[in-house]
Amino acid sequence: MKYWLHRITGGDNALGYAHPLLFNHHYLSIGWSDFSSDAFVRQVQKEGETAIDSAMQADGWGLPKNRWNLWRFIVGMKKGDIVLVPTSLEFSLFEIEDDVILSNESIDSSVFIDWNEKQAVLQGDGYYYNENALPIDLGFYRKVKPILYNIPRMGFADQNLISRMKIRQTNADISDLKDSIENARKAYEENKPINLKEKIVEETAPKLLALIKKLTSADRFENLVEWYLKSLGARTEIPSKNAPDKGEGDADVIGYFENIKTAIMVQVKKHEGVTDEWAIQQIKAYKTNHIYDDYHTQMWVISTCEHYSPKAMNEAAEADVRLITGIEFASMILNAGLEGLNI
Repeated sequence: MKYWLHRITGGDNALGYAHPLLFNHHYLSIGWSDFSSDAFVRQVQKEGETAIDSAMQADGWGLPKNRWNLWRFIVGMKKGDIVLVPTSLEFSLFEIEDDVILSNESIDSSVFIDWNEKQAVLQGDGYYYNENALPIDLGFYRKVKPILYNIPRMGFADQNLISRMKIRQTNADISDLKDSIENARKAYEENKPINLKEKIVEETAPKLLALIKKLTSADRFENLVEWYLKSLGARTEIPSKNAPDKGEGDADVIGYFENIKTAIMVQVKKHEGVTDEWAIQQIKAYKTNHIYDDYHTQMWVISTCEHYSPKAMNEAAEADVRLITGIEFASMILNAGLEGLNI
């Protein structure tokens, strides 16, 4: 399966018909009505570019470079290929329905209706003419199935795809942009426009987490968690770790948010791989034995781990403890910003 860009062309007279043909009747068109016949199609399908060259030279056209657009339309595009059709600020996606190429001779003339519901008429010279007796140069047609209409370029197409849609030729194989096209399609279907901030965080967070694991000790990781809470506006406390009774539990950092009267108790773990339920049990016990009457309290566990164990997740769900993995915490730091970080 290939991906193609195909631009609707045919001159001013044809444009008013080419759009309804595509968007209402699902026929992709290209022009070259001088050669529009079923016999020409069969010859090109049999002989390829040689047939196009011979016909154009015989008709006095010479060998124009844009003849390759017609070759791609008749021979290159295949059933199941995806066609991207750009318009001024948007683009639409279609799938080629079959390997049948129609000419002015074989297309159903009833679909030749312009934006104003005016019917075009096929004349003896092989051209369709509009109500003002002006020729419509469309010529060859392929049946397509709509996938998505009118995807905004800004917001759903990445820079590579936007740049390619600016090429001037009628069509081109753009299979190298398959991922860009499919990402745009998925984003549009899910109504999730490209967000630069989200992309920066998504691609940078793993690198930041790797640096955190490499450059911080367990104590410095606690300091980083404390800094994060401060960056959100919290007054912080590092509770004493000298209490001999393990039953009292443990919180490594507490952040007090005065405006909303909320205290967040955080158990901090610098772990590789999986963090187990012990962290949840520590923070639960700490909350049980430390009452803050003036504050609504929340319990967090922040770990550099990749995952929490199933038992940890179950206990956290039962006790309303928020579990934060290393990659999530790295993303939280990036979203908060790095100003003031000096650890």
